[in-house]
This record gives sequence, structure tokens and C-alpha cells, in this order.
Amino acid sequence: MHGTHERHDPARSDDSGFRMPGLWRRTLGELTVSYLPDAGVAMIPDRLYPSSTDEEWGHHSTHVTGAGHLSMGCGALLVERGDTRLLIDAGHGRISGDEVEHFQHAFGHVQDLPASLAALGVDPAELEMVAFTHFHGDHTGWARPDAVDDPRSLFTRARWMVGEGELESIAPGSAPVLAGQSERTVAVADRTEIADGIRAWSLPGHTPGHTAWILDTGDGREVVAFGDALHSPVQVAHPDWEVLLDTERDEAERSRRRLIDYLERDGVYGFGVHFADQQLGTVDSGRWRPWNDATDAR
Repeated sequence: MHGTHERHDPARSDDSGFRMPGLWRRTLGELTVSYLPDAGVAMIPDRLYPSSTDEEWGHHSTHVTGAGHLSMGCGALLVERGDTRLLIDAGHGRISGDEVEHFQHAFGHVQDLPASLAALGVDPAELEMVAFTHFHGDHTGWARPDAVDDPRSLFTRARWMVGEGELESIAPGSAPVLAGQSERTVAVADRTEIADGIRAWSLPGHTPGHTAWILDTGDGREVVAFGDALHSPVQVAHPDWEVLLDTERDEAERSRRRLIDYLERDGVYGFGVHFADQQLGTVDSGRWRPWNDATDAR
């Protein structure tokens, strides 16, 4: 996908489109997961993956829009198992959608996460825990101090569960990433179980403390919410691709390969928050296979 890309002009329309999922819910055994959409963004592929080639992208045309953009979603995952109810990540938050980075083409719908929670009958003030994969802004959105008028954020009483090393990645003297950060944040070590059937898995590289969350279904299966260890289904076939946004690129590649190997196991599903309309799936023969309700539910 190397070549010339138009910058986003809000006054013009184009055919880039978005393949963004709406609110969805899936139940696997004792586990129910619900995707809460918050924004959609069209990426410029060769800027996000600067080592990728035209020939490689030619094998993945189904993931690219007619205008040559890679669609990605931003949002959060509601996790329910027994008496446990928590959120993984907190969406993009209050963004205008007008200002894009050099590797982005345009934003789509924004600020949908509170409405998504309301549609499920979930009061964000009642959530006691939000587990973060990392501290980038499209994952901390509604938990930031400026997310809403209330300085406690949308989640007024939640504890923030964060992988070890992520707090240390914040530059000294920087403003807090999360509301009430010093009082509400719990640093979580690798493999720590933060609730029944929910444990941390350290996958550093994208950020120093980047953490996936492994969700036990109670019937022998697992769902891995892996954050930005992978940004797109295409990366499953190309774990060697350099990713512009990774803090430590060699370590990020090692984490990608560990994750892909794990997702190839029987009964292991992955949740990729940025995976457009293929967020839930498995790895099969080195390719991402999206969840199919007819064949995967049991």
C-alpha cells in the first residue's frame, strides 16, 4: 500500500468508509463479553506498518477499503462472569474526530461508549474495576480526569488495574493519565488473577507495561483480550512487520509471536479491539479466522 494518500478534508466526501461493528454480545460457557464501540478510524497502512510492501498487501485486500485505508475500531470490552463485571480499557473518550495523526486518514463515529453501556443497562458508576491493556489515549478515554465534568471520570468508583511497568513509563512531572491515578491504580504482576477467571499476561513492547487479559470461560476455553499486541488481523501473517507505534519494536515482535502461538491452541479465542469487524476469532494455520456464531458457539 505504498504510494500517495489523500489527507482528510472534512468538506469532502470519499469512499473510504468504515467497517466498524456496532454493539455486540457473545457468551462462551460462563463468560459473557460485550463490545462497546466508541470510535472508528481509517489508517494509512504503509505509515502504520512502514516495512510492509505492496505485494504483501495484495494478499490482504479484503482488509482494506476501496480508498486504500485500513479500518480500525476503538472501544472497550465489558466482561461478565458470575458475580464479576468489569471493563477492559475505556475507549477513546471525548475526541472531536477532526484532528488526525500523520498515520491516520479520518475518524468515524465517536463518543459512543456511554450510550453503549446504557443500552446494556450498565451504570458506569457501579463498575468496580477497569483493567487497562496500556496507557495510550484510545484505551484510557473515559477514565481520564477530563473525560466528563466529574473529575472522577465516567467510572466514579472503579479501581484501575494496570500491568507492572506501565506507570513507570509516564514521564516524571506529567499530568495523570487516569482520574485519581495515585489513589486508584493497582499495579498488576504477570499472571496475577484480578478476579475469578481473569488474569494478567504481560506482553510488553508496544508499551513497557502492555498487558493482555486472559478470560476463563469456565468450560475449558479462554478469550485473550490482547489490546495493541496486534492492531490488525493482517499482522497474524506478518508478525515481523515493524509497527510505527511500538515503543520497543524487537520486544513487541517477540510478544506478537508469543500471542499468535497461544491463539493457535484449541479452545483459545482472541479479542482484538482494533480489528474492525473481525474482533473475535482464533488463529488457524497462520491466519486470523473470525468468530462464526454457527460453528464456534457451543
